[in-house]
Amino acid sequence: MNKTQFYTDQLQQVIAYLRNASNEGVTIEELECVSNFSYRNLQRIFKARYHESIGAYLTRIKIEKAAKLLLFSKEAIKNIAFQVGYSDVQALSKAFKKQFGISPSRYRKQKNELLSIKFNTNDTDMSFHHVRIESLNTKRVFYKSCKGDYFSDKIDTIWSELEQEAIIQEIDINKAESFGIIWDEPIITESIKCNYDACLVIPETKKIKRKNFKVKTISPNKYAVFVHIGSYKTIDKTYDKIFGQWLFNTEYEISEEPFLEFYREHQYHTDNPEEYKTEIYVPLKQ
Repeated sequence: MNKTQFYTDQLQQVIAYLRNASNEGVTIEELECVSNFSYRNLQRIFKARYHESIGAYLTRIKIEKAAKLLLFSKEAIKNIAFQVGYSDVQALSKAFKKQFGISPSRYRKQKNELLSIKFNTNDTDMSFHHVRIESLNTKRVFYKSCKGDYFSDKIDTIWSELEQEAIIQEIDINKAESFGIIWDEPIITESIKCNYDACLVIPETKKIKRKNFKVKTISPNKYAVFVHIGSYKTIDKTYDKIFGQWLFNTEYEISEEPFLEFYREHQYHTDNPEEYKTEIYVPLKQ
């Protein structure tokens, strides 16, 4: 493995750790253990790669979690502050206003306006005939991450790389369940800072031969499941329906967990992108 790939893999481990630990806080010792760098060197490498310090990144993802909860849940602002790692509403409000320019309460009041700007809510055919509620069990996955616009070529690239690595690991890519983890919501997060994981589900007993190939466990959760038929280039129209209609008329609340996209029918099943079948899993508050 070359040095660039080594740094990329180490930084992706740091990002995963920061996301999981952002609510509770992190320590220098833990960061050094996860990254295998001194904290001083990690700060330099992190900022050079992501154009923000570790502290700024932590603050941003906490505030973005809060924004997601403000838009998609009915949780009290006081509770949201505690959930994302702030001691009180005042501390959250100060950081939130610095990032978004308005207070959390005003941001929530502008929910309809914010969603209508991002999603097409004027479509006359916005109904879903088949929305199912499903509880996913624990899944062990072999995965690769990237950062950037969800419509960029980076996602195609990491899927190709993941599949090449999977073949080396003797994972049957034709049979393995495949899905993407959509970590960020573009209405909240700048597109170039959005994170995506390409995942292949593997058996619990599967052993990975090389340490630099990443494996993690996806925890159980409950989801509302929507079906998109067609090219990935038009999947935003299905998201328009979810956010433009379903969200306003459902009794369910969206949780802060990431969305999942399960690729049920793809290039290994058909040569016609219009026949692709993608199931969008929207995380629900328990």
